[in-house]
Order: sequence, then C-alpha cells, then structure tokens
Amino acid sequence: MEEGYPERLLLRMLEIYSPSGQEGEIGRFLAQEMEKLGYKVKVDSIGNVEGRIGSGRPKFLLCGHMDTVEGFLEVKRRGKVVFGRGAVDAKSPLAALICAGKRYIEDGGKGEVVALAVVDEEGKSRGMRHFLSNLSEVFDFAIFGEPSSAYGVTVGYKGRLVFTVTIRTSPGHASAPRFFENAIYVGADLVGRLRMLDEEWEKSEDLFKAPTLCITLIRGGTQDNTVPGICEITADVRVPPGSSPKSLKETVQQLVEEFKSGRERAEISIEFKDENEPFEEDPGSPLVGAFLESIREISGKEGRLLKKSGTSDVNDFVRVSRTHSIVYGPGNSKLDHTPVENVSIEEFYDSIEIIKRAMIRLDGFF
Repeated sequence: MEEGYPERLLLRMLEIYSPSGQEGEIGRFLAQEMEKLGYKVKVDSIGNVEGRIGSGRPKFLLCGHMDTVEGFLEVKRRGKVVFGRGAVDAKSPLAALICAGKRYIEDGGKGEVVALAVVDEEGKSRGMRHFLSNLSEVFDFAIFGEPSSAYGVTVGYKGRLVFTVTIRTSPGHASAPRFFENAIYVGADLVGRLRMLDEEWEKSEDLFKAPTLCITLIRGGTQDNTVPGICEITADVRVPPGSSPKSLKETVQQLVEEFKSGRERAEISIEFKDENEPFEEDPGSPLVGAFLESIREISGKEGRLLKKSGTSDVNDFVRVSRTHSIVYGPGNSKLDHTPVENVSIEEFYDSIEIIKRAMIRLDGFF
C-alpha cells in the first residue's frame, strides 16, 4: 500500500456525500478502490460492497457503513485533524478496516478477510439485514467499524425496541370541546404514564443494565378548528443485556392495556415496529485480548473497554451468526452527527496498525 494512501482514501470518502439512501456514488468509489488494493469485489442488489482477499482460516469480517446522517459538511484539514460528515460516524472506521485488511495480508497474515461496506446503518439497517438474509458462511471473528477511539474497544451495545401507540376518538368542532374526547389530551396522559415507567427504570445505579424509554414522535389532529380525533405517539426503548425486546414488549403492552381502562371513548392500539437484541462480547475473549494487547503496544497505555447505550449493525449480526465480535474505530463518538465531526489523522493511522496487529495475534490460534 502506498505511503499516504489511507489518508487520501478517507478524504475522498468524506468528499462524497452519502446520507442513508444515497450511497450509490460512494459504493462505486469503494468498489474501485478495493479492487485496486487486491480485493475481489462484488456489489449486491441493494448496494452493499463486499471485498475478499486471502483464503482459508481464520476468516475475518471487517464491516463498516457507507451512509451518514443528513447534512453535508465542508471537508477540510486543520493541522493534524480532518473535518467532514462521517469523519467520526463512520467513514474513518470503515477506511481503517479496509486498509488494515490489506496490510494484514501484505504482512503475511493467514486466512481470508471479508471487507463489507453496508448501506442504511443510520436508517433501518437494510444493508446488514440483507447481508444476513443470504448468509451461509461462518466467520471466526468480526470487527465492526464505529468510533470507540483508537485506544478503546466497544464490547457492548443495548438493543432497541420501537413502538407506536395510536389513539382514535370522534372528532368535533373546536368551539365545543367539552362534548368530545380530545385524542391529543388522551395522548398527553399516556406520555405521562410512559415517563413514569422510564423514571422507574432510571433508578438503577448501572445505566447500561437498565432500559430507557424516550418519546421521539408525536403527531395529532387534522385541522386547526377541529377537536383532534387522532394522536400517534412513537417511543424508542433501549434494551440492556440480560433483558430482551420480548420482555419489554410485554411490559409496555401491559401498561397500555391498563391505560385503556376507563377510556371507552377512545380506541387505543399499539404497534411494535422494529427491534434489535442487545449485544455483549466476553471481555476475556481472545478477540478482545488481541485488541487490548495491540493498543498497549502502539500507545503504551491500557486500552479501555466501552459499553454503549446505542445500537448498531453488530446487534443483528451477532444475533444471527453468534460470531465473536467487537466494535472499534478512530474518533470520539460524542461528535457523532454534530456539525463539528472530526478525527485525528494520527489516531486514524494508529487504528489501522492496531487492527492489523490484533488480526495477526488472532491468526496465531489457527
């Protein structure tokens, strides 16, 4: 790999605007670049780009996402820092994985590297779910590219449950509100009940082990002169390890059923729209150990183990494949989705070397 190539790759990736649903251009670019690096590349029917290099075992999956949230940011370099949409979440982790896979094989690494750049991680995870729907092979290890800083390893993510409650009543003229059940008022009462549930969960001392609930959308009414006959409330529940979407569904369903009592004038229904199981990797696994040793070797410091309240493609992947997996990449996750996304070039290069060395340590088991 040419000197300076990883930085050039990252800068070009940042220049290509690729919000969820608009990954075509960056997908074509990455397919070309991965072919130049020696990967055998294919692009699937929804735009995921898959590159393979090497053969045999161990078999590594290096997976990152091409899409970002909306809002283009000017790509610029200030000193040793690069700014741009996706600099943190998550084009620098993806670029690091692609380059580390190539360097691993260049340096005599054994087995096969599968570099996968997926679409729609910031949306509905269509890319990963499509990949999993066709998955028939077994991976020995998986590394997912998301910001942990180059000197930390993420070993846990909460799962997710999304639901919408719809309240329907008979609408009427806004000049006579006393004669009609206002669906928005009923919805407001329900929001209060849901907040009480979240406050009960928040009493836990360990926030990673407690569920959370956040009201994310409220829609109601149809006209400004009509007592509202409809209100829709959508909530996002984060599911900790040790719990499951199924058990929290039951909790929410029971709350809604109890809320219905005494409200015969309102038709209240609930729909569960999406869910992910929580993810947690054993901190004592060889995969985690290989990364911690490599971080120590490169930085001279002890690596940090992280657990996050968010959710990523690793949740769905581990649920289906049961592969030992971690989440890793350069960048400060506090800058995700912000107008000042930026990453240190030094940290970016360190992450490439750390990934490569961790993979070399792991191939010693085969």
